[in-house]
Amino acid sequence: MRIQIIATAALVLGSAAAGAQEIVKVKASEANVSRPDDMFALPPGQWFVSKLISQGNEPCTPDACEAGFHSGDLVVSVEHAKEWTRVIAGFRNCEAVAFQEAQTGNRPGSAARGEVSNLLKKVVKAAEKSCSARAPEVPKLDIKSLYPAKVG
Repeated sequence: MRIQIIATAALVLGSAAAGAQEIVKVKASEANVSRPDDMFALPPGQWFVSKLISQGNEPCTPDACEAGFHSGDLVVSVEHAKEWTRVIAGFRNCEAVAFQEAQTGNRPGSAARGEVSNLLKKVVKAAEKSCSARAPEVPKLDIKSLYPAKVG
């Protein structure tokens, strides 16, 4: 498992077993992740869930779903794409972007959904650390809503 922070970019690698984190600088172009600035267009303080937030409020599918939140300064995206779930967080006035991804499958059980919830907390903390900023409390996200059942 890995945690990654882009600060034009700083990469944070963490071992779940060791719990230690190491910050390594890498170029943002190599990390292929950016701050989800489109979330700043949403009303602040609550989660929004759709297939792809930047493209409207189309319902999630079994293969694709995104949840977005912002507080005004902090922005968070949780994106489920097929077998993978990626969490990205950053602050408005900071180039650093923290992210982590996990292979969750399309219908994760409660343990895997709990892992995504923990990833969310870790990524926000990593963004705080990399930006020397304090994040507001992020409301609880209904992780199960990111993985709708197939219809039909």
